[in-house]
Amino acid sequence: MKKCIVLDLDNTLWGGIVGEVGTGGIDLGLDDRGANFVAFQQMLLDLYGQGFILAINSKNNLNDAMEVIRDHPHMVLREKHFGALRINWEDKVENMQSIAKELNIDLNSLVFLDDDPTNRSLVKALLPEVEVPDLPENPELYTRFLMDLPYLRNRNNVVTDEDKMRGNMYVTERLRMASEKNFSSRAEFLRSLKIEVICYENDTSCLPRLAQMSERTNQFNMNKNPLTEKEIEDCIRNLDHDVYYMSACDKFGDYGVIGFALVRGEEKESVIESMLMSCRVIGRGVEDAFLHFLAGKAKKNGKEALRIVFKKSLKNKPAEEFLKRYFLNNTRDLSMDIEQPSWVTITHGGK
Repeated sequence: MKKCIVLDLDNTLWGGIVGEVGTGGIDLGLDDRGANFVAFQQMLLDLYGQGFILAINSKNNLNDAMEVIRDHPHMVLREKHFGALRINWEDKVENMQSIAKELNIDLNSLVFLDDDPTNRSLVKALLPEVEVPDLPENPELYTRFLMDLPYLRNRNNVVTDEDKMRGNMYVTERLRMASEKNFSSRAEFLRSLKIEVICYENDTSCLPRLAQMSERTNQFNMNKNPLTEKEIEDCIRNLDHDVYYMSACDKFGDYGVIGFALVRGEEKESVIESMLMSCRVIGRGVEDAFLHFLAGKAKKNGKEALRIVFKKSLKNKPAEEFLKRYFLNNTRDLSMDIEQPSWVTITHGGK
């Protein structure tokens, strides 16, 4: 699944080479040629609104490029719309790898749009996982071309709140990464974030998002088992099961709904049949906070043990490493006394 559109700048987002003609000399405006690039940017903004991440990979002078992005009156896409920026004279292949690493997504999630056939050929040859369509030579065709790319269409026409927020989430993530450099320790940085986790029980208001997560989440997924909205709703109505989900926010912004768990109640134990979480929040204690919440619910329901179904896959190593901290005596039993991270506040939402 394609998640991120990586863009060149000169003759892609605007016409001309800004380092040669200056901000006022590029084609970007209401005249015939400039309007083509405005329309192309607007289409990209629409895709951003549907949940695609936008990034820049351009050989350019940083100051020249940022002057256009920040100040040009007809620029539709601004700095806040880009989850990663690589505006330098480095190799575009290395930049592409760096973008994927920063965003924590696979290379096969990237689409690269560049007017230069040489750059396209290089990325195609060295990074075959990246989708590199041949952008038309005529900018008049850019928008139509973008609309016709099958992997940029919303296949099921379901756009969740998290989809709409995704581009902004990656921008705020850049702010977090920059902020962390100002602290002497990871612990100090985490405390500064003021993370709040909100946990919900048997709440049907986010069924599309929960079904989407069960299908897409791979790295932090204990038991990959995609569920439909109806299947999740049926579990909510089933007295033997409880559905939990979690949202989170911090001082930089809202993460949206990021965690999901399906728990089956047995006579003396609770069994977590499914637990998954968005990988973008892993490592900040929210996963520990969610498990702490689930253990607390098991205790409240009078259970003596908490077990989890874990099925190893090629991609869920992060989930496995997390669970190792809480397994008891090499079994699938989990500790019932999981501490809440001191820097995370847990609030109960819904029921």
